[in-house]
Amino acid sequence: MIIAGIVGRGSKMHTATLINFILSAKDKKVSVIDMRNLRDVKPQMLKDYFLELTRNKTDFLLLKINIYDQDKEILDSIHFDVMIYDDKADDIKEADPVSEAAYMRRLFTLLDKKGTAIVNADNAELIRMLEGMEHYTVTYGFNPKASVTTSSVGDEIYKDNFMCCLQRTVSTRSGGLVEPQEYKVNLGSRELDDYNVLAAASFAIVNGVDLNSLDPIKLETMG
Repeated sequence: MIIAGIVGRGSKMHTATLINFILSAKDKKVSVIDMRNLRDVKPQMLKDYFLELTRNKTDFLLLKINIYDQDKEILDSIHFDVMIYDDKADDIKEADPVSEAAYMRRLFTLLDKKGTAIVNADNAELIRMLEGMEHYTVTYGFNPKASVTTSSVGDEIYKDNFMCCLQRTVSTRSGGLVEPQEYKVNLGSRELDDYNVLAAASFAIVNGVDLNSLDPIKLETMG
């Protein structure tokens, strides 16, 4: 079972929901949990719960984590394979830089040394904080250096389709390589934040999901 942490202040719900829809469309069994619901759970109980998920052949466990909940002791008992940090520059511009750096360092100590970090390339402050990080990193955003970007922003031609562009070769968690290419993701009629879509697409690519092979994603039921 792959355990992924989705960390942020407000938009992590939509990122988690998008990932859930994409993986479910590929017949993957996914469980999504908000860390707030685990605050009173003892580490051993959590371990037993994870074992039960594994017995039930759950493929992915997505844990939604508020940036300020990282001091919770229970996090020390969780082994993260992937960590998505989905805050945008506007989300942290008023944060104290020293405290923010401490939260970020704490965040990535939770990620396995062979794990994958997925972060917003347009957040210059975040990128500076991550300099020298040993984990494999995949970036998304509108920065020309981003691994995953889009060509569909403001383009009426695409309407319900979101064009994701993989700009450089990315390694999957299984050891494969995905070459630069474009993906057309049918989002239905739902309007979504571009960054949430790019974060979810990056996660899918890292986990070997061919976004072009997906049937239209029915997101009208998203809350």
